[in-house]
Amino acid sequence: MTLLLLLTLACTDKAAVDSGTGDGADSGHPPTATRPAEPDPWAAPGAEGTALWGIAAGDPRPDRVILGARADVEQATLVVMADDGAGGWTEVHRETLDRGDGEVSVRAELSGLVADTVYAYAFYEGTDTSGARSPVGRFRTALDDGDWRVVTVGATSCLGNANPPWPSMSHVAALDPDVFLLLGDTVYADGAVTLDEYRAKWDTNLALSGLRDTLAATGTVATWDDHEVDNNWSWDAVTPDQYDAALTAYRESLPQTVGPTGGVWRQIHWGQVLDLFVLDVRSERDEDAALYIGADQEAWLLDELTSSSAAFKLVLTSVPIVDYSDLFGSAAGEDRWQGWPEQRTRVLQAIDDAGVRGLLWVSGDVHHAMVQTVGIEGSDLPGQEQWEVTVGSAGSTPNVGADLYENDESHYRLLFSDWNSVLFTLDPGTGEAHVRFVGDDGADIATISLYL
Repeated sequence: MTLLLLLTLACTDKAAVDSGTGDGADSGHPPTATRPAEPDPWAAPGAEGTALWGIAAGDPRPDRVILGARADVEQATLVVMADDGAGGWTEVHRETLDRGDGEVSVRAELSGLVADTVYAYAFYEGTDTSGARSPVGRFRTALDDGDWRVVTVGATSCLGNANPPWPSMSHVAALDPDVFLLLGDTVYADGAVTLDEYRAKWDTNLALSGLRDTLAATGTVATWDDHEVDNNWSWDAVTPDQYDAALTAYRESLPQTVGPTGGVWRQIHWGQVLDLFVLDVRSERDEDAALYIGADQEAWLLDELTSSSAAFKLVLTSVPIVDYSDLFGSAAGEDRWQGWPEQRTRVLQAIDDAGVRGLLWVSGDVHHAMVQTVGIEGSDLPGQEQWEVTVGSAGSTPNVGADLYENDESHYRLLFSDWNSVLFTLDPGTGEAHVRFVGDDGADIATISLYL
């Protein structure tokens, strides 16, 4: 494995690292186009009220998005504005939405949007815009097929009760990423059973500034981990009704498209730059079949991943796929990919054999940040050329084992437990994925460049 290591001091005692296997920044590539300037934020008319809140824009694609809001009123009017190309905004959509019986939110699925365009939106009480409104939201549609520019992606995980309101999220959201990834444990709903109980858990988190600022600032792509249902849940302990209640509350809080088989796993394209592969590593576990993810999900992942022509392929797995043998051994292995060696080896070997370029696993769950190769160099297991970035936690109890480990950086290029959120800057011209870990004070904890 060829590694370029250029160490400098970061703003803390963490290192800023340049590491990778690609051509690197001095490859002679011409500068890659960046995102065009946006208008000043839309000054929506009307006063902000309290009846419409928890706004979110889910799974933005080149021509569509799903918009939602918590609604304490029976009807709401959605107004959507688009960048007019001249420094201002023009109205492109208006509709009145009915909150259904037994519902707590309103939702609109918009289509016919323009690729790589910034939009602003707000929900108004009632059937026109004379009433109080929600906060103003912003999102950007995905790049169209063939589009090519630098893309920025925010990410975090684990919004626990040790550090509300998760200020690192607000700092990354203020950087206006093209999209923000939520890697799971966005709510700790442990103990909830009914739909009302799950909704109450989500209401608490949606009102806190870290998640509120993020959902209003950009479009989101989310997966879930265990705490959206229950801590380390299994089908032996969760009934189908409880699972359905948890899934309903999750999807109405974080609007998203339904996957090919009706589940959480799905794919989102961002032109020639980025493919997002959203995994569900919780609800399809099958010990009898030795499956961590279902057979359909595995086949879909490998088929789409190996056929993708995008410069970057980010695989969202809520639990890390890294070989942790040198850090935690096999402890709690059954709760992560490492404890399911047959499927893990099969997936990683297929990726190695196919020579997939631009792959980056992005994970959460473990309450510490990491940048590492998936396999341990020199072992007899696959994945030694594959990279993983573990983001967060934003607010769950830090796993100080990451700080106590005597890391020589042979496997873990970065390893620390500070609360954080991440900004990825993906340059398809050079193959550089610049990873910036942002702390609660808005300063960089550490940075690293990976050439994929």
